[in-house]
Amino acid sequence: MKKYGNKYKSNHSGSKLVCALISAIYLLLSSASLQADTTSIFNQSSANQPTIHKQFYLELGKEEQYIEILSHSETNPVLLFIHGGPAWPQTPQLRYYSAELAKKYTLVIWEQRGAGKSYMKNPNPSNLSLQQILNDGHELTGWLKAQYNQEKIYLAGYSWGSMLGAKLAYQYPNDYKAYIGIAQITNLENRKQVSLEWLEKQVIQAADANDLALLEKVKDVSNYESELDRFFEQWLMLNKYGGAIYSETVRMETDKAIAAAPDYAGYDWFAVWERSAKVLQRDMELNSIDGLTSFEVPVFLLQGRHDWNVPSVLAEAWLNNVSSPSKKLFWFEYSGHSLLEEESEKFNDVLFDIAEIVEAID
Repeated sequence: MKKYGNKYKSNHSGSKLVCALISAIYLLLSSASLQADTTSIFNQSSANQPTIHKQFYLELGKEEQYIEILSHSETNPVLLFIHGGPAWPQTPQLRYYSAELAKKYTLVIWEQRGAGKSYMKNPNPSNLSLQQILNDGHELTGWLKAQYNQEKIYLAGYSWGSMLGAKLAYQYPNDYKAYIGIAQITNLENRKQVSLEWLEKQVIQAADANDLALLEKVKDVSNYESELDRFFEQWLMLNKYGGAIYSETVRMETDKAIAAAPDYAGYDWFAVWERSAKVLQRDMELNSIDGLTSFEVPVFLLQGRHDWNVPSVLAEAWLNNVSSPSKKLFWFEYSGHSLLEEESEKFNDVLFDIAEIVEAID
């Protein structure tokens, strides 16, 4: 792995800068959660709320991990959702925006070791690595198949979780009806280059002298203590220019989703993400799915048209090279990286459509 310098070429240490940025954004994102909120965690009429709602810990790879299940029927096809980050569960958002998926699916939300309530139970999990998380996902899949007496289940992965999901679907095709990649990661090194090229165009067009100087800094990892610190500052710039979160209006609604989840009150999203991401950084840098092009299961991608955090153009190019029984790319024209929140109604509709496509194939 490339060794990075320990000093910034600025007057502040990298850790202080990142901590300050993290604190500011965390306060922005979590401010609503500090206030009482009577909104249902599902944001649905009582008739549409899941009639089955299970919350429990399951031992996977000798580590207790949090599982949440939403459904209307034990006979619904199982859909396993693998969250992003790493260590950034979307449980409050899935409850709030996507509980209606429980009409069609048994939606299984898994919070990986070192994330969410799994982190709350054990903040120092053993063997925190991409391979171990893959093993955990494979073990969970087997448990779900046996628990629900289903030969195959649906698999969805978001961002970091899409790298895990693609690898699981490729390695264990007999376990899955279909793979659904959401904001699909393909290759992190290519992602960095394409993202920076887009960002440079936006900054030049805006003619912002401060951002032009900052962009030059962001291009060079030696200005930071680690690639993770460099990436975080790049993410802040992308967000400013609409290349991460495209819809400004979604921010307040997502605050409501987090506020409606009292069981996550006090959870420090950014601190947990930073802790796990530092451990998993090498795995993230060295892994790619570019070579995974022959799938035995249908492959569907859901991509934000304005996602330059994990550039959708790379996912599109990857899918063009994929052979599978069926494949399709669904574009979300008004979304960046957070399409589950930015176009939640369409997100749910597309997942319903995917079930119909797969059932027609079967």
